[in-house]
Amino acid sequence: MRHAKRWSGGGWRSALWGLALSLGALSLASCAGGSGAADGDGADAGADGDWFDAAPDLDDGGLRDGADGADTPDLSDGADGWDGAGDGAGDPGEPLDPALPGGPAGTRANASPTLPGCLDNSTVPLTIYLPAGAGPFPVVVLHHGFQLESGLYASYGEHLASWGYLVVMPQLPGGLVNPPTHRELKDCLVALISWIEQNAADASGPLGGKADASLLALAGHSMGGKISLYAATEDARPRAVIGLDPVDTVGGPGSQPSPDRPSVTPELMDRIQVPLLLLGETVNATCSGFMCQACAPEEDNFHQYFLYATSPALEVEILGANHMSFLDNPDCGFVCSMCPKGSDDPAETRRLTRRYLVAFLNLVLRGESAYRTFLTGPRMAADVAAGRVRSQSENGF
Repeated sequence: MRHAKRWSGGGWRSALWGLALSLGALSLASCAGGSGAADGDGADAGADGDWFDAAPDLDDGGLRDGADGADTPDLSDGADGWDGAGDGAGDPGEPLDPALPGGPAGTRANASPTLPGCLDNSTVPLTIYLPAGAGPFPVVVLHHGFQLESGLYASYGEHLASWGYLVVMPQLPGGLVNPPTHRELKDCLVALISWIEQNAADASGPLGGKADASLLALAGHSMGGKISLYAATEDARPRAVIGLDPVDTVGGPGSQPSPDRPSVTPELMDRIQVPLLLLGETVNATCSGFMCQACAPEEDNFHQYFLYATSPALEVEILGANHMSFLDNPDCGFVCSMCPKGSDDPAETRRLTRRYLVAFLNLVLRGESAYRTFLTGPRMAADVAAGRVRSQSENGF
């Protein structure tokens, strides 16, 4: 069902404005994420650069060889749309469950480049997860949610790196008083893509000469999901976009869309021409009670992006999860407390999320069609039958 936009509500951000000015410092301090995986099945992050508990190698001796021989699937193959078949090169016959580590642990690096075009050439702290091996590797840029620290997503960086993806996590400027507009955050994300392109081959730089910037995907949680989708409406360089419970709200109570805070869905969705993975939850689309504000309002949530997508899209709804279940620490403090908890085990939600993330990236960026089983085939059907998720696809996915 398509839901009309209701601009009078700003979701969970609206509730923040009544309390956050007095509690803002607490929310920022309590939400500071750790740098290591939190689920017990990831790698243990070291303090200054490495995480050390190497995962078992694949049967073929280690990580895949990155982009060699694998092209991004052609989206213009006629009436049937994209079939995700890839070129077949290197497709594993019995693929490893992408919820598991894919190969050796990598290393973590930090950088703070100045990004021209980002808030008057701001310096943006980056956490970079580098796969083991020489590369070059496809790149995933993962954007944090509103008032959340990038460290709350560390397990995703470590896991994706074990599968041969170089992950860049920015800590973009923010704040409760005069925060950056959505257009400004989008411009920062576009500037970061340019920085990755310019530094991809520099072996002495923070990317270690390991980045294949021609195979780049954007991902983001909550507001970060919206900003990632927004960037893809204007920038053709991303090959895929992933939204982790993306929310399309434009501001606080009574806010209206504006050039600085536009609505992406439905207005701009026809500008996105690349495959989409949209993950969502079942708890925080509505709420009840005095001064209640839904964290991911039904009229602005992940499903609205799926309804209006015109490119190949897969929607996965994790049953019982809430908006913060995707974080390494769903009890991060004041901000996380604004979202009522679900009935899920958040560690299981993150495990499923990692499964679909890796399978989607392997299919779309590397053309490894065997991973379709985890997205639209028997392995996804098993997750649905077990009551873990609901899923649907469209536009030839």
